[in-house]
Amino acid sequence: MDPRILKETHYHSARRQTSCEVLLFARMVIAVVLRLMLAAYLFIIPESAWAQMSGEKFEDVFKRSDLPWRLNADEIRYDQIADVYVAQGNVEITKADKTLTADYVRFDHKTMWAYAQGNVMLISGQDVLKGSRMEIDLENQVGTVENGSIFLKENNFHIEGDEIRKTGEATYELKNATITTCDGDTPDWKITGRDVKVEVEGYGSLKHATVWARDYPVMYTPYFWYPAKSKRQTGLLIPEFGYSDRKGAALNQPFFWAISDSQDATFYLDLMNFRGIKPGLEYRYILNETTNGAIMLDGFHDDKVDDGTERYRDRYGFDDPGTQLLRTNRDRWWFRMSHHQSIPWDFFAKLDLDFVSDQDYLREFDDGYMGFKNTRDYYSEFFGRDLDDYNDPIRLNRLNFNRIWPRWSLNAELRYFWDATQRNSDLPDTTLSRLPVIDLQASKQRILTSPLYFDLDSQYDYFWRESGSRGQRIDAHPRIYWPYRFKTYFTFEPSLGLRETFYYLDESEFSNESDPDREAHRELYDLRIELFSEVYRIFNVDKANISKIQHSIRPKIVYDYIPDEDQEDLPNFDVRDRIKEKNLLTYSLTNTLTSKLIKGVREQLPQKEDVSRGDILQDPTKFNYKDFLRLKLEQSYDLNKSQREFSPLFARLDFFPGSYISIDADAGWSFYDNRFVSRNIAAKLRDNRGDSFYVDYRYDRGETDDDPGDDNIVESIFFDVNLNVMKRLLVFGDYERNIEEDLHIRTSLGFTYTSQCWSFDFRYTNKPNDEKYEFKINLHGLGGIGF
Repeated sequence: MDPRILKETHYHSARRQTSCEVLLFARMVIAVVLRLMLAAYLFIIPESAWAQMSGEKFEDVFKRSDLPWRLNADEIRYDQIADVYVAQGNVEITKADKTLTADYVRFDHKTMWAYAQGNVMLISGQDVLKGSRMEIDLENQVGTVENGSIFLKENNFHIEGDEIRKTGEATYELKNATITTCDGDTPDWKITGRDVKVEVEGYGSLKHATVWARDYPVMYTPYFWYPAKSKRQTGLLIPEFGYSDRKGAALNQPFFWAISDSQDATFYLDLMNFRGIKPGLEYRYILNETTNGAIMLDGFHDDKVDDGTERYRDRYGFDDPGTQLLRTNRDRWWFRMSHHQSIPWDFFAKLDLDFVSDQDYLREFDDGYMGFKNTRDYYSEFFGRDLDDYNDPIRLNRLNFNRIWPRWSLNAELRYFWDATQRNSDLPDTTLSRLPVIDLQASKQRILTSPLYFDLDSQYDYFWRESGSRGQRIDAHPRIYWPYRFKTYFTFEPSLGLRETFYYLDESEFSNESDPDREAHRELYDLRIELFSEVYRIFNVDKANISKIQHSIRPKIVYDYIPDEDQEDLPNFDVRDRIKEKNLLTYSLTNTLTSKLIKGVREQLPQKEDVSRGDILQDPTKFNYKDFLRLKLEQSYDLNKSQREFSPLFARLDFFPGSYISIDADAGWSFYDNRFVSRNIAAKLRDNRGDSFYVDYRYDRGETDDDPGDDNIVESIFFDVNLNVMKRLLVFGDYERNIEEDLHIRTSLGFTYTSQCWSFDFRYTNKPNDEKYEFKINLHGLGGIGF
């Protein structure tokens, strides 16, 4: 007997025979017993003992190809003449992750060929092959199945056919077949066809394919190709279709290239019959746990320009381009990338690039695979990077090196600003870049063992532009603190800041070599006195995962003084170059609610007298603390002013009680004008069904000390709603409006209907001079198509 077979047999006694038959039977019994003893000696060994003798882990041993198949059944007999095993009743043949079950099995242990009949099922990993009758080579995984079905777990594929030929461990062929990812006997959709081929983690194909919606045929194609995989694999992706007045009919076909496990690329071919052909490329890579990057590039030669003439008067969003900046270039493109990695000596490096050909490109191509929205979301999710708004023609590019110590931080950066508007005009480019800017910061820390503390804010800049002033600046601002705490009643903390600033301007841009104005410096000091206290009370809650809640009240008074210093002769690159005088008294009151949360507990805990709960409450490592409400009131009094010396009263509310509600609001009220100078609120509500409502309202009069008028008012509102009307139906919409200028910015409405094996998306979007309808149907496991 082949020692690869491990048997557990139940031999039933035979009926009475004649004496010669009994002798023949006895000989057969002896032969079978000897075979069983040999099998028991070789293979009936506890799994742990086998692993110990072999010196290998049992999991590794079990996966080896030379391990035995296990045969179990209600009745097993050995056909000595044919040298095969015959099993009946709950037959199960197993090895590693493969299992064959049936009512009846005839098994040839020499060739590993099995014939199975009645409720036949072959399980390989998570995939299942069923049929009424099966002949299969268990070792090579080839054979045939009658009245069969295939279930591929990963994409929930159900494939049925009159005859299924298993041509390999993960390949199948069917003459006539039905394919669907729907569960149940009556699928919502199915595809029927002939000469079907299936390769798990590959592709499937069929000829003369018909797509059915329930019992109704909706589409025929002589050849159909579909993915039968879950892993990344090279191939075509679902195309985008569309039509618009500016682009005409459009088709964007992506091709995905799985280069390796750590890198891939997607190529795009966007065909627009009014505009031209716009190719695109995405390349993504992960070199190690701390090094990754993504590069995106698309562009084309545009058949349309915006040169102000009647023929080309089609600039996005404007009826009269003569009053706006024009776009005369035809070669248009957008390049963006991010590369983040760790480097020696615990530094971390970031390279973020964003170059665009003109000011209209991102507004025209804001959606789709390579549109601004998808790009912004991708870089935000994987790199924590916020792209400049699509309306902003000035794009930030930077190369950053940083390191953080417990009390110090160093941040060095080349910060280059690309102005797309200047690139399409004859005007000189005065966009200011900082090549480089180096920040050295120190957090507040004690000076040796003295009662004094200090912090530091310092910066070096080289300001560069193609046209205009250039120069270097070093600005250092250390501060010394002397805090005094009077028992538990209050803290008094005076501090002194000293600021030293040096300038050195480029010679070529300003003056001759002997001009002393190329160098400048500034010395300033500032005083601050803080007086604050805090009182609090703790409330026992013991509800759900909340043990206690602390309410604290923190009153605070701050006096700031900066002397009046003439700085008009200094260069003026940014806000650090004009430090305004200050003689200000600010008082504030902050209320904070802090919850003490038991880690990992969401449901109602046992009562306090329960021993297990008491143990939890006494272990400080079992808790988290969360500030879920903060309300701050603040106002200032300007000692230098004789009129309007009180600032508006500002209030800020942060409210995050849990995962279902969040409110972030602030407002400023002027007692002189008896009106709000600002009021803003961002609130989000959601529930455990997935319903959500978000509102963002902004109002700001833009008042400053120098300009208290109404010329800079900004007022806008944005809504976003998601509502699960039914289990399968999601309705959504958003709305944005510039209230101050009475301008409609965007309205969007749509719904998604999701079934077990398909979904349908519809969205209507209305923007100025742009109205769009989107439809998309997704067949789960196959992909989607839309317009």
